[in-house]
Amino acid sequence: MMSKVPPTYFFEAEAGAAFETDGVQIGYRVKKKLYEGMSAYQSVRVFDLVFFGRALFLDSILQTAEKDEFVYHEMLCQSPLFCHKNPERVLIIGGGDGGSLREVVKHKEVREVWMVEIDKDVMDVSRKYLPALSQGAFQDPRARVLVEDAARFIKRHKSFFDVIILDVSDPEGPAAKLVSPGFYKNVREALREKGVVCAQSGSFTTQSVLVRRIQKRLREQFAFVEVRRACVPSYHAGVYSFTMASRAPLSLAGSRSFQEQKAASMGLRYWSPAIHKISSVLPAYLEGMLEDCL
Repeated sequence: MMSKVPPTYFFEAEAGAAFETDGVQIGYRVKKKLYEGMSAYQSVRVFDLVFFGRALFLDSILQTAEKDEFVYHEMLCQSPLFCHKNPERVLIIGGGDGGSLREVVKHKEVREVWMVEIDKDVMDVSRKYLPALSQGAFQDPRARVLVEDAARFIKRHKSFFDVIILDVSDPEGPAAKLVSPGFYKNVREALREKGVVCAQSGSFTTQSVLVRRIQKRLREQFAFVEVRRACVPSYHAGVYSFTMASRAPLSLAGSRSFQEQKAASMGLRYWSPAIHKISSVLPAYLEGMLEDCL
């Protein structure tokens, strides 16, 4: 009788690197390793996972997976874009996998979109092994893709962008300074008067300190701040946060019927005006967690 081959699992970094919660370890069953390398900043791996499909890992932490990336990218990008009447200039910080760029170029009114990613290897590997994420967005004539330190880039732009999307990895390694008070001040100064910023702000479940920290620091710079949630199963125990901020009240632009028709024309799979509204409704225990930092 032949013995069964034990499944291969890849576990995210030990507690303390990806998580703030002791005793949590998240693993994924691996069908095949597609790429493994070391960039100038971090380890880069791509696995074909049994359940989530192809997935990108940076420093052993999952960044995106084919099966549910649309939830993350639509929440991160469509929420602020639909809250601006005319988002002509958009900045994506990070986002090397191309998923956020794909969502931004769905908006015809966007005339220019800058994507500033410090790690060229992440973009190159993603374009080769995860083409389903960008879907050709890197070739869009409106896209200006720069390999640069975003913290330096943003200092050179004052009152320039309508929407800024912070699609950054966990605040360690190259992304550490992208959650600092000084960086958020520069983000505010880079936005036009009615500009909107949206940041991926971590897992409510395993990164509550990070969620609170980002909300607090954005509140120091902006009059209106909202934390939204969505379930992204491949991410840090699922319940994920997205934090939006602006000088002006955050509300959807245009009529409800216009918003619904526009979202349908883009073929969105998760975001809708109804989802946008309900995603800001948090259960009491999460509201209490956020109030702890006020």
